[in-house]
Amino acid sequence: MPPRSALDPVSMEADRIGFFGKLPSHGDFVSTGLSRTVQDALDAWLQSGIAKAHHHAGENWEQIFANMPAWRFVAERGIWGPLTVAGVIVPSRDRVGRSFPLVITAQLHEFTGDTRKLCLDETWFIALEGLAETVSRRDFDLDTFTASLKRLRHLRPSDEHFEPRAGKSQRADTLWWRFDPMDRQNKGFRSGGAPQPTDFLELLMAGMEASAPSPSEPKPAPEPVPVPAPVQPPLAAANLNQFEAEPAPYLAPAPLAEARNFRLRHDKASHAGTRLSVNADAFLAQHTPFLFAVADGVGDSADAVEASRQTIAMLADTAPQDTIESLVQEMKGKLGRAHGLLQSTPGSWGRKPPLASLVSLGVVEDRFALVWAGDARAYLLRDGMMRCLTKDHVSVGLRRSLSRAIGLAGQLSPEVLSDELQAGDRFLLCSHPLSRVIPERSIAEILLSGDIDDIANTLIQEGLIADCRENLSAVVIDVKDGNGR
Repeated sequence: MPPRSALDPVSMEADRIGFFGKLPSHGDFVSTGLSRTVQDALDAWLQSGIAKAHHHAGENWEQIFANMPAWRFVAERGIWGPLTVAGVIVPSRDRVGRSFPLVITAQLHEFTGDTRKLCLDETWFIALEGLAETVSRRDFDLDTFTASLKRLRHLRPSDEHFEPRAGKSQRADTLWWRFDPMDRQNKGFRSGGAPQPTDFLELLMAGMEASAPSPSEPKPAPEPVPVPAPVQPPLAAANLNQFEAEPAPYLAPAPLAEARNFRLRHDKASHAGTRLSVNADAFLAQHTPFLFAVADGVGDSADAVEASRQTIAMLADTAPQDTIESLVQEMKGKLGRAHGLLQSTPGSWGRKPPLASLVSLGVVEDRFALVWAGDARAYLLRDGMMRCLTKDHVSVGLRRSLSRAIGLAGQLSPEVLSDELQAGDRFLLCSHPLSRVIPERSIAEILLSGDIDDIANTLIQEGLIADCRENLSAVVIDVKDGNGR
């Protein structure tokens, strides 16, 4: 068996996040940040678990493995040495296609409390899963991945009080759980002592149809594990309307579209955030006419979802125009209709009518126009410099509130900015939470990072790392000349 290559040394005195397994960018095992004891124990368990899976499922095990969901785990002190280990395990493979898991873990040397309290730090586990999902991206970079792990905050135990577990022995346990997108519930089990090959088999078989063969060796019924309330899985959002493709970990940019003298490409991504299970954002990207938009429904209720959906649906009905001025008038007319529709729609349970912030970008030939209302933003990267083109429509007082929005009481008066396009322009349309949690300098660095592929997803991942608790969405648009420059 080839030796495992350690990418950097590990300090046993400090809690840190490390990983072990295989990556599509490398030809063999990689590891960093893990103690030798933890790495060797993981390696031995995973190797024996894979052998068990191969014996159980034969040549089909790799197909089953590829569909294995991300699992979260917390191993009590004593399982893998004098420390608590918490993290996620996801399916992966190396550069030549050999299957093997990737395990990302935090090693907690000082934690001695109830491990159930660690399970409740949803924000940390969501961000970790989001990072784990980036390994299959075409532009995956190990240095960037490692740097993102280093920026992730420490795992925090909850203050919630747990009653002692009845019949709990002195033997250390491992808690395993995953998010089930079918019923939006967290499901898990507890394994006693060091993880066994049958535990890996149980991870592998999650989500299989009822007709799938059961493990050849009987296993006692798992003890329920106290897991957090259900949340939306990382880097996946509800398909809010017919104009929005369901956000996924790796969003391919749209095909090239041509305006006079220019070609446009776009990338888009959205996420519910680390606290919410409902994504009330919606976006638009269409080429007849060239129109892009982000709508941010105010709040986290069904009313907020409806506000963003109706706003985008109405804007998508904008007819093509010959000039940017006539396109702006058409856009404002559609937004006015959406505004009136929302005002006439009473909110559920007697609430005020639903509201939405909106920022939109229209292009006609060699000119563009921004039309916006609320605090959704537009940025322009030009000649290596980024600037915000929009001004937030907010009232300053004891509580921050929108002074303009789709559906807000009174007449809608969206703001408009128009200018000429230049080859090399890169626009970012985003909901306000994204620009609030990521410094503008960091946004600029990401927009400058290269080709448009996956830039929107990178922005969303940075927002999750920064613990963005609200919906966040991004649409990135590139402007190229006729030669693609």
